[in-house]
Amino acid sequence: MQPLDKETLSYWVTHPNDLTDSDFQQLQESLQVYPYCQALYSLTAKAASIHQKSQTITFARKAAAYALSRNALRRLIDNEFQWSDHLLSRLNELSTGQVPIPDDYQQESYALFKSKSGLNNGLAGVPLIRLPEPKMPELVIPEPDELPLLENTLQTELAQQPTAEQPEPAPAANEEERQRQSEIIDTFIRNEPRIAPFRAKLTDPVEQVDLAQRNTSSGLSLATESFAKILIKQGKVNQAIEIYEKLLLKNPDKKAYFASRIDELRENPANADNDMIP
Repeated sequence: MQPLDKETLSYWVTHPNDLTDSDFQQLQESLQVYPYCQALYSLTAKAASIHQKSQTITFARKAAAYALSRNALRRLIDNEFQWSDHLLSRLNELSTGQVPIPDDYQQESYALFKSKSGLNNGLAGVPLIRLPEPKMPELVIPEPDELPLLENTLQTELAQQPTAEQPEPAPAANEEERQRQSEIIDTFIRNEPRIAPFRAKLTDPVEQVDLAQRNTSSGLSLATESFAKILIKQGKVNQAIEIYEKLLLKNPDKKAYFASRIDELRENPANADNDMIP
């Protein structure tokens, strides 16, 4: 692989239409050495469009991934690219010999460049593009006598502009609710309401509550063996049997014991108190 020098690259950039088949091969080899050079990708796509049209799309896609402007790349491949003044002046320097060329420079591209007719004498026939100089707007400085007039005019315009009316803050809803509640409380205190005590009629019969029955029924809910023994001592064998039946369902592991107690109470209710286990 021949080393790529700046003169060859400069000639390729300024004369992409002169790329040869050997230049196309050298460009591909240079991409292996300089894989991040955007100009080499664009020149390779241009050379492929000239010598390997079947591979143009492949190289154009790679060049588009690195190109700063895809529109400029398209115009380069389609021969619609216009050179800038800097590139044309660089080309003039190369053609007139102002830039020194090494004696051992034997690149085919440069030999082709020197063999072109009309290039040895420079590019006198190529007109240089002259860009018009941008015109800056003139800054008008008002006279000292005009400053008070401008200030008065500005103040008049500001005074004529409608000012946005500031909405009055609405009273807070919580304050209104608090005031309403205070009025209700004051009215209630001012009227001094009294609730008459409830008095039962003397003629109404008074229902007598059986306290013993209430205690017994509430005790049934306390299904314990101690409570069952108390009922047996009081002679309430049937209620004690109910307690043992509840304990039998509640404690299956003591099923045999509670079943024997129930049988004893049913067979000998009178001697049940004497047979209790202490």
